[in-house]
Amino acid sequence: MAKEVTKQEKEDYLSTMYEMRRKENQIVKSDLSRELNLPLSRITKVTDELLAEGYLLKDESRRLFLTPIGLSRGRSCLERKGCLTEFLRLVSGVDGSTARENACAIEHILDEKILTGIRMFMESRHTYSYMTKGNDFNVMFPEGKRWMPVAFFENGKYHPRILAKEYYQFQKKAEVVIGKESYLYLIIEDEKLKEKELMYFYMDTWIQAKKEENCFGILTGAFDCTIRRNNKLSEGILHLVIVEDIQESVGEDQIVTLAVSLI
Repeated sequence: MAKEVTKQEKEDYLSTMYEMRRKENQIVKSDLSRELNLPLSRITKVTDELLAEGYLLKDESRRLFLTPIGLSRGRSCLERKGCLTEFLRLVSGVDGSTARENACAIEHILDEKILTGIRMFMESRHTYSYMTKGNDFNVMFPEGKRWMPVAFFENGKYHPRILAKEYYQFQKKAEVVIGKESYLYLIIEDEKLKEKELMYFYMDTWIQAKKEENCFGILTGAFDCTIRRNNKLSEGILHLVIVEDIQESVGEDQIVTLAVSLI
């Protein structure tokens, strides 16, 4: 029993027929069989379904032609495959044949929004902002020390952001030490904080910050980093809380959002 004709198979036929049609108006089944490396029996089954759906037209001599909607769908499928092929070559450096083979395999399962984003990127290098987790600063910046602006905001207050009281308790720039294990050090300005502890949320748990004479050290891998369309990297954020004792429970109203500028 012949297998069902899939949407993917129909799209492959339409894009191939659109390419063939540009060379010659009519479509010959034997040419299609040779191009797709499939037996004529399979070619006939698929083209019969495309005929029934209005993508193909057969004349009195039994020659096949793409209808206007067949031309439109075939062109769309071919352009989508070409765009995805070039995208894969761009991001991986593989040869055209490998990129084309992979593009054919994945184009049918990609959400249309993803395909639209890829088209926009290939046309104008337009990208969307997104957040990435687990990217330590040591893969983004060279080894050594640097200073980065920081700010503290009330948790959940993003539009507009509202400064938290902690903003006035630390210096407005943090020292970041990039190495095999990288840390961001918040410099204390309020002497009262030296008697307290800082906890930050990392890997679904609260971690005690490394405490030194006048600062708290936070592993930079704990930050969620935002990559914006016009900058490679713009901001890292995490949630923290100042407590008297690391054993005390953390309330939602105690949590503060720390934002560090990475530009």
